[in-house]
Amino acid sequence: MKKVGVLLVILGLGGLLAWQLSSPVETSAPRTRPPVPVTAYTVVPQPFNDEVQALGTLRAWESVDITASVSQIVESLEFDDGQQVEQGVLLALLRQSAEQASRRELQATLADAERELRRLENLARQDQVAQNELDRARTLAAVTRHRIEEVESRIADRTIVAPFTGTLGLRQVSEGALVTAGQRLTTLDDLSRMRLEFTVPEQDLGLLRAGQTVAATTPAFTGAYTGTVTALDSRVDPVARSITARAELVNPEQRLRPGMLMEVVVSGPERQALLVPEESLQSRSTQHFVWRLDAAAEQAVRSEVSIGGRRPGWVEIVAGLEAGDQVVRDGVGRLSGESAGVRLVDN
Repeated sequence: MKKVGVLLVILGLGGLLAWQLSSPVETSAPRTRPPVPVTAYTVVPQPFNDEVQALGTLRAWESVDITASVSQIVESLEFDDGQQVEQGVLLALLRQSAEQASRRELQATLADAERELRRLENLARQDQVAQNELDRARTLAAVTRHRIEEVESRIADRTIVAPFTGTLGLRQVSEGALVTAGQRLTTLDDLSRMRLEFTVPEQDLGLLRAGQTVAATTPAFTGAYTGTVTALDSRVDPVARSITARAELVNPEQRLRPGMLMEVVVSGPERQALLVPEESLQSRSTQHFVWRLDAAAEQAVRSEVSIGGRRPGWVEIVAGLEAGDQVVRDGVGRLSGESAGVRLVDN
């Protein structure tokens, strides 16, 4: 009984196989992919500037802390917060009554010494006085003058004036306060122009030089402030692999202040370059590609290119394309493989 069942199964499988072999094989033609609608861009030389972008910090053209050079009581303060002052204007007086008294005493002593010296010189012309006595009188007058200079130096240490024309900061002390040597009374900044210091990677060093134009912006104000690169540091930071550059910005309205963060763009010399829209470029790791159209604009071929500088919306092509070539602009994302059929549509 078991043998009969096995035989029936074998016969059934054989019949199924014979039916499949005798059935006609349906062949389907390969499906062709329809052309991809794209827009094209014709590559032509255009004016182009290499740009270096960085972040910088503003410094005043001249900046100093107004400090006391000796420990003494503040006699008077002659300025207000944020005041514009000229060079040499009196800012503060420290107590100097003892020094003033010493100067008056020495001035009286000097006047007496000079009278005695004139008397002895008149006698010396008549050979009525010894030479050593005349020399002692001259020495006394000279020593008294030097002592007056010493006292006047101590008075100057207690008389604080503006070292240059600029804008004062906030007052840090009050009249009558005891200040110590080095204690800050206020700050003074020359805001008529600013120093802008910024760092760039060492690979961009070849794009920087003194005299280049700088455009700097800040979120605090609209518009850009223009300036000029004045100097580059003599050394590259071996840790950050960057170099510090300094530019000069004009600040006629004195709105810019020291310490502000600025976005900096340094423009290189203008030259002719081949540019393509950013949307035409495909990148994979360090490789870059564009889809170049054939003469009939019916086929796009993926072509490797080398890129150079960038500006918003555009990429410089330094190798892989020639002037007059057409590349796909819109529709790159729908292309694959090494080539693809395309259909050119209006932009």
